[in-house]
Amino acid sequence: MGDEYVAYKTPKTIVAETAYHFIQGGIYGAAFGLVTPFHPPGSRAALEEAATGVFKPAAPFSSIISVPHNALIFGSLLGVQRLGCKTAEYVRSRQDLWNDVFGYGIAFPYYQFFLVKHVTNHNRVLGGGVILAAVYASLIE
Repeated sequence: MGDEYVAYKTPKTIVAETAYHFIQGGIYGAAFGLVTPFHPPGSRAALEEAATGVFKPAAPFSSIISVPHNALIFGSLLGVQRLGCKTAEYVRSRQDLWNDVFGYGIAFPYYQFFLVKHVTNHNRVLGGGVILAAVYASLIE
């Protein structure tokens, strides 16, 4: 019984869980980006929508440019939630539902600040980080 997997044993497991859920959320976001009815921020269609106030849904698979945008948003939300959850597990040394509730409580202000007010800068910084991590991983053997 004492040998079961416990996620809060070391900070490495917290980072690993966060990275795993960031990637998993990115996959979900990319799939959503293929069929989303929303135009990507800053695109001509999104600016027209904002100017007129009339929502015109995008056709499925019509806006491939929205795939990275949605992948970064979904990935960051899942990553932040899991980081908060696993950090609470590590601090409390206990796995239970309240850790997940704490993670959701962390993800909501993150969403409000970064993804509502500063979405373009958020995606640029996060996208740059993903690219740098991929370059670093390819250089290290």
